[in-house]
Amino acid sequence: MGDFEMFGVPISLGTMIYQAIIFTILVFLIKKFVMKKLLIVMENRQAYIEKQMMLAEKYKAETEQKLLEQQQIILEAKAEARLIKARGEKEAREIFERSQAEAMEILHMAKNDARRLVTAQDCHKGA
Repeated sequence: MGDFEMFGVPISLGTMIYQAIIFTILVFLIKKFVMKKLLIVMENRQAYIEKQMMLAEKYKAETEQKLLEQQQIILEAKAEARLIKARGEKEAREIFERSQAEAMEILHMAKNDARRLVTAQDCHKGA
């Protein structure tokens, strides 16, 4: 077989043909024995990744739903707390107003009793 030179590099035609044949045989062997197994592994991996992505989306949707439910519960609790606070303030005002009214009534009764006692004592002194 002939040798020739390309761009100043010596090239052996026999070596080139030999390398092409070896390369073709290696590609054939890889295709025959390795590619099927490799494709099966890659398909299994793809199925696993797709399953994990679907689970992640499912969990994300569930998490978002639970978050919305919790936010709703928080809003309801805040509304109930405001209502309880308003009732408590109203009851406190009513109790305070009643106690003030009772105190004023007791004070008024005490003043009346004191006046009666003073009047009764004045009547007894004058008699």
